[in-house]
Amino acid sequence: MRGRKKEDKEEHEFYPTPIDAVELARPLLDQNKKWWEPCAGDGRILKHFDNVILGTDIKPRSSEVQEGDFMSMDKPENIEGIITNPPFTLGYDLIKKSLYEWKIPALLLLRVEYIAAKARQDVVNHMTDMHIVSDLIKFETISGRIVNGNGTGRCAWMLFDPNKTPEHIRMKYVLYKIKKNSLDKYLSSLTND
Repeated sequence: MRGRKKEDKEEHEFYPTPIDAVELARPLLDQNKKWWEPCAGDGRILKHFDNVILGTDIKPRSSEVQEGDFMSMDKPENIEGIITNPPFTLGYDLIKKSLYEWKIPALLLLRVEYIAAKARQDVVNHMTDMHIVSDLIKFETISGRIVNGNGTGRCAWMLFDPNKTPEHIRMKYVLYKIKKNSLDKYLSSLTND
C-alpha cells in the first residue's frame, strides 16, 4: 500500500472481514456448489455459509481452518469454487489460479480500482457480476485498530467464471450498514468453538 509503513500492516495482511460485509456475498454464491475459503484467517466466511465446506490459511486463526498455502496446493476433489477476501497482494493470482488452472469460479472481495488495472484485464474478461459496496468497510484488526481496508476507494464482491466471457458485467450497488453489535456477536460465537 502506498504511504503505509510495512510495520503498520498486519501479519500476512490479516484484516478480518466484518460479518455484515461477508453477508453481501450471499446473492452471488451459488448454493448448489461446494466452496472453499482459501484465505480464511479466522474462518468468518467458512462459518457464515453452509456450502463453504473448507477453509485454509497459511496462518490459521481458528481450529476450523486448516493450514495450507492456496498458491501451492492442489485443488481438493470436491471443491467447485473459491470465495475469499484475499490479501491485497494476492487477489489477481488467486483469480488466475482458479480460472485458468482449476477452471472453477472465484468470488472475491476486492477494491474496484485494483481489478480495473490494465494488467488485470485478462481476468476481468471472465467477470460476470460485481456488487459494489456502498460504504467504506471498516476492518478491526487483532491489535484493535480500525482500518478502512479499502481506503477511499470502493470494494466489491466480484464473481469470475472460467466458462463465461460476458459482453457486459452485471453490476449492483449494495447497501452496507454495520448492524449494531454484529462484531460483538460474532466474537462471542468464536469463544463457543
